[in-house]
Amino acid sequence: MPFLLTMLRAYQVKLYPNQQQIELLDKHFGCCRWVYNEMIRINQKAYHRRGKSLSGYDMQSYLPNLKKQYPWLTEVNSHSLQIVCHNLAEAYGRFFRKQGGYPQFKRKGDSESFTSMKHSRIEGNKIRLPKLGMIRFRGGDRPEGKIKRFTVKKSVSGYYVSVMIDTPDALPESLQLQSILGIDLGITEIIVTSQDEKVKAPKYFKTAQGKLRQRQQTFSRRQKSSNRRRKARCSVALLHEKVRNQRKDFNHKLTRKLVDGESQAFAVESLNVKGMMQNHSLAKHIADCGWSQFLTYLKYKSEAVGKQVVEVDRWFPSSKTCSACGIVRQSLPLKIREWQCSDCGSVHHRDVNAAINIALEAARNSAFDRGDCGRPTVLRKAAVSEASTYAAA
Repeated sequence: MPFLLTMLRAYQVKLYPNQQQIELLDKHFGCCRWVYNEMIRINQKAYHRRGKSLSGYDMQSYLPNLKKQYPWLTEVNSHSLQIVCHNLAEAYGRFFRKQGGYPQFKRKGDSESFTSMKHSRIEGNKIRLPKLGMIRFRGGDRPEGKIKRFTVKKSVSGYYVSVMIDTPDALPESLQLQSILGIDLGITEIIVTSQDEKVKAPKYFKTAQGKLRQRQQTFSRRQKSSNRRRKARCSVALLHEKVRNQRKDFNHKLTRKLVDGESQAFAVESLNVKGMMQNHSLAKHIADCGWSQFLTYLKYKSEAVGKQVVEVDRWFPSSKTCSACGIVRQSLPLKIREWQCSDCGSVHHRDVNAAINIALEAARNSAFDRGDCGRPTVLRKAAVSEASTYAAA
């Protein structure tokens, strides 16, 4: 029986402010950035004196004196400035827990944003924000639930607001693990499944490189601090944003298609994408595929419908193992795309064989964790008997 669970969901819409609201929005971005940098300076002095960083409430207590010293801080929403202090405190906490780097000073043009929680609401096709009034917006369907916060961001293509909503959803029961689909991530084909389904990588960045080169050359020729240089910079940024949105749209559609399929679970490798990006020969191609984004979308969409994503150890020799008899080859260079098993004579496509082995390993691990003998069926292109499916066990 499903039970109610509150889930945070966010959806993004585009704002259409008037000229006066644009000036106020830019003031909010500037004041939040200035307060963030000033609190870093205050925190550094306090740490040298006491050997301890300030909490969010400690930093928040400095705001009244800063407003007396700098009256222009009163022109923006005070609650947004308080949220900046707590965000910085969380950043320091992650640094001391060794989960992130030391908080850096912000520059104008970098991650322009501010958050509003109190006295903000949606009225029809407009959003009311403190100090800003009603701002018209356009976007998708709004999920039902209680609005938690609004985060306004500035992009080269305009102003956007991300609305976080607490939605009371029915938590789906976890589906019985009866079938599992193996997924092998790649560069030429972004995914290859154990059912021999191959999805070619779109490579949006590679397609846009010609235009990007021309726009960057134009930008480099423009005189510094000129209006034409600013326009050229925006042109380059717009192209990067288009590529980013194309990749996001592709991964959303691909993961939705997989989740709506017949399998109850997906088996993937626990890849160290950050470490693989250190390879300068492959870094651009790996980033263009968006593996981390794909896995993130697949996990939360599977969880929403009761399906599972099972991770297999990245050191498991999925490509070199024969999925029919379990023999492991000594070596298998990347240039070899198909190979024949010397023991049983089976011919394997490198990536399809890897996807099958990933699913088999996930099925074995799942049966071991549950402590029973039943194993989920590995989805393949052709129907195979249960004995041959688990011959590698």
